Amino acid sequence: MLLSASIAQDLILYTGTKATSADKIWLLDVDSETSAFTWLSVVATFSAAWLLLRAGSEAATRGSALTWHWYFLAALFLLVSFDEFAGIHEKISAALASRIDNTGMLYFAWAAPFGVISLVGLAAFIPFIRSFPPGLAVLLLLSAASYLGGAVGFEMIGGSVAEVQGINSLRYRILANAEEGLEITGVLIFIYVLLVHLRPTYAALQKDLPPSSSGA
Repeated sequence: MLLSASIAQDLILYTGTKATSADKIWLLDVDSETSAFTWLSVVATFSAAWLLLRAGSEAATRGSALTWHWYFLAALFLLVSFDEFAGIHEKISAALASRIDNTGMLYFAWAAPFGVISLVGLAAFIPFIRSFPPGLAVLLLLSAASYLGGAVGFEMIGGSVAEVQGINSLRYRILANAEEGLEITGVLIFIYVLLVHLRPTYAALQKDLPPSSSGA
């Protein structure tokens, strides 16, 4: 609903008119750090971090060799959650832009290095992904593809458009909405995988709980 509201607002503002920031309801803008959509992204990524911590604790109890993978991902998602409202990546991009020729697909200078690091990280996590049942492993890869496709792919394409047409253009706004939509879709798929993974653990805990008394 929030994404649809942002798309609708952009279509109204940027179709055949010269819109300015004063015309926008920022609470509905997915590209703003003060929007309702950003708040949802913070909640979703923080929830993923909490579930990862729970999974890490469960893996440590079993003595799993993959325990550190869970805790590393938990720390990573905590950082992503903080970045959602603090905009750390934008500050990094500004710092990089002053040192490199940030034109075209590198207009948002942080995206390409982040993409390379992410691909290396995915390669390092292949044993972790293969430890899941095939169906969940496919969903894990789908969540990563969706998130990185938005955060890196559409961010780089959007940067090349922003350089030429500016951020107040319909084409850039469409790309920005697509980027944020892919990111939140990736996070939500990942949360689903984590919930399915943790379901047997919570079922066992529920089974061990004493029956509730009907008296008193």
